[in-house]
Amino acid sequence: MSEAPKAYCVVIDSLRADDMPAVEVIVRHWVRKDGAVIEEEAAAALVTVRGGLDEASGRRYLVARDGDGKVLGVMGFGPLPERMAPYRTDPSRRAAGLLTAFLSPEARGRGVGKRLLTALFEKARGEGFSEMIWSSNPRYRETAWSFYSALAGDPVGLIEGLFFPTSVSPVWRKSLLPRP
Repeated sequence: MSEAPKAYCVVIDSLRADDMPAVEVIVRHWVRKDGAVIEEEAAAALVTVRGGLDEASGRRYLVARDGDGKVLGVMGFGPLPERMAPYRTDPSRRAAGLLTAFLSPEARGRGVGKRLLTALFEKARGEGFSEMIWSSNPRYRETAWSFYSALAGDPVGLIEGLFFPTSVSPVWRKSLLPRP
């Protein structure tokens, strides 16, 4: 009988510049095709995350750290990309886009992702957003899609060509408003 993974002591807080080397390792682990890092895509993801260090960018990033301060994951939100706007509940609602979500392999399955994404939802709500909308690259079908559905419900639609010309991926939407 296999033993359940040991739970982490997890601290969630804002991304710092000194987190970037660890974030890069995590991003480069996941942004791969046929075992090789997709350099251009990894670099673009890191530029997006690094941009969140600038308050004026409108992007906000949170990291999960273990009890020793080691970065376990990073997630961020920002202005909703125009291609995602049709998935808003109501055009008058202020919607954020989930921009980046990566966990270290050893943190998966230990509740770290759920805590990090829940904290991100709360941060976005605190900044006046009423919902968050996102999609996920088809390469993460086996690692992220069920996770997103567990936290946000069934996808609200499909989007074509978001990640590459022939891609088709689900779109999730999560209300950030308090339940009545």
